[in-house]
Parts: sequence; C-alpha cells; structure tokens
Amino acid sequence: MTIGVGVEGPSDFQFWHKVLHKHFPGCRFDVRNLKNRDKLIRETPKLLETFRDCHYTAGFILVDQDDDPCLGSVLGLFDAAVRKAARHPDKSRRFLHVCIAVKELESWYLADAAAIQAVIPGCAWIAPPDTRLLAKGKVRALMRNHLGKHASFNEIAFAQSMAPNFAPDRAQPHSASFRYFWDLIQKWARP
Repeated sequence: MTIGVGVEGPSDFQFWHKVLHKHFPGCRFDVRNLKNRDKLIRETPKLLETFRDCHYTAGFILVDQDDDPCLGSVLGLFDAAVRKAARHPDKSRRFLHVCIAVKELESWYLADAAAIQAVIPGCAWIAPPDTRLLAKGKVRALMRNHLGKHASFNEIAFAQSMAPNFAPDRAQPHSASFRYFWDLIQKWARP
C-alpha cells in the first residue's frame, strides 16, 4: 500500500517522510516536495493524477494557511476541479484530501510540547489548548529565547530533529487541523 503526499517544501518533506514511515511501518509514503506553496497549489491536479496513475491507495495535499484569513480562502487558491472535489465527503474520495495546517506546519510542531522541549535545550514550552492562536514565527522566537539572540534557525535541520521526537498522540489535543489530518491519514494507512 502506498499513499501519496504533496508538501510545500524541503523542511515539510524531511519531517513527513520520517514521521509517516515511523508511525505506519506497513505503509509506503511517496512524499513529494513541490518547493513552495504556490507551486504545490498550482501543481495539485497533476500530482493527484500521478498518484492515481501509480495506483496509490490515497493522495493528500498538505498546505499552510499562512496569512489567508480562513480555510475557505486557502481552498479558493486551488483550481475549480480541486475545489469541487474537495467539497465531497471524505469517504467518497481517495485522491483529494487537502489538509491545511492552521496557521503553518510549525503550529503542528508546537502542539507537541515534549518534542519541542527535546529539540530546544532549556525550553519549558507548554502547548496551549489550540496552537492556531499562536503567532507565526513562534518556533524561531523560542529558539532565540533559549539559544541566544544570534542563534540561527534552519527549518530543514529543525524538521529533521523534530521528526523522531514528534508524537501525534501528544499533538492532536492541541491542534484541530493536525487532528483532522492525522485522523484521515490513519483511515487510509490502517484500513
């Protein structure tokens, strides 16, 4: 069984490639890095067609909300066919699961306090009830606060270090958007 997953960039690829294979050892994941959000949105129809042509079990698109005001405005960025298909109930579609990280993938990281504490030495982070309320750039701010003003932040290295520490069960109570994605991926990876 193989599931296709389209992601925005290299840090997302590093994180999801490790996390998904770790938590679903009997499933193969073809995680595709589309380099940026705009290209992921633009190339979604072709990517999903590739997943269908390869006879994958399911296809997912993981996109950040970023500064868009709501989830509907993010969906509005996709072409008409993707928007129409995304409106169908989850059970009636296999190849179009658009999952939006509210506000960004980093808010999903912040939903797992133990993982953040393991990756940022000296950080006593406590995940809020809902990470969607956090300001963008919170991970960078935590790094600077605990490692010094001049600490550099490398998104790819951070994602690589988060992946082995990240526990979906700890993150789900603190992020509704992560919980939505994780529930869907479990449905397809553990039939």
